[in-house]
Amino acid sequence: MSATPFGEHLKREREMRGVSIEEVSAATRISTRFLEAMENDQWDRLPGGVFNRGFIRSIARFLGLDEDGLVAEYALETHANADVKAPSQPPTEMPRNWKPAAIALGLIVLLIAGAVLGYHLYGARIAARLHRVPARAGAAEQASPPARTAAPVALELKMEAGKPADVKVVADGKILFEGTVQANDVKQFEARDTFEISSSDSSALLLELNGQSVPPIGTPGQPGSVTLTRNDLKPAEGGSH
Repeated sequence: MSATPFGEHLKREREMRGVSIEEVSAATRISTRFLEAMENDQWDRLPGGVFNRGFIRSIARFLGLDEDGLVAEYALETHANADVKAPSQPPTEMPRNWKPAAIALGLIVLLIAGAVLGYHLYGARIAARLHRVPARAGAAEQASPPARTAAPVALELKMEAGKPADVKVVADGKILFEGTVQANDVKQFEARDTFEISSSDSSALLLELNGQSVPPIGTPGQPGSVTLTRNDLKPAEGGSH
């Protein structure tokens, strides 16, 4: 492990890549105030707990550094050994309802079978009539098929707890989770348009929306809540550093 202070090491790695603090803030959604505090080892200016670890992972991912190694270096310097403990249980996945997909597949099969049967029964008769149609009919403009609209990307929420708290997660108006989380609990949820998250302690949760870090939902130690939509997703950067 390097004898260089953690903040100085982090600043040196950033400057070696020619990246400004403002660029890191824009890519990770971490305020410049927190980034400057980390580079100056001013840990009392940060939310603490699981948020510090989440910030460091986001910065390491953006700069192309080893996430686990950087978190371990932070833990060694701040004696935050409990902050790097591996999750005690695997993430819980949302149950998926495959019944609508099975019904849709059945309808498609029926439509294909009907089309094949209709062709065998009436294909020759239709072809004969088409040959008798005047030539000018063949020059008629054909309507363009309707443009396909891409389905919106689903929203994926990752929730990691740094300490016990009472939490409620609502997706598209439906409650997905309501109860107490313990330190190191990790849960994942999916929604079509909206997430609503509330916690009895704003500093207890580290949230990621489609892999992007979400700022603290309130004042540390106080209840907080936030509503997340696809408008909160930051467009992917065009280039890499």
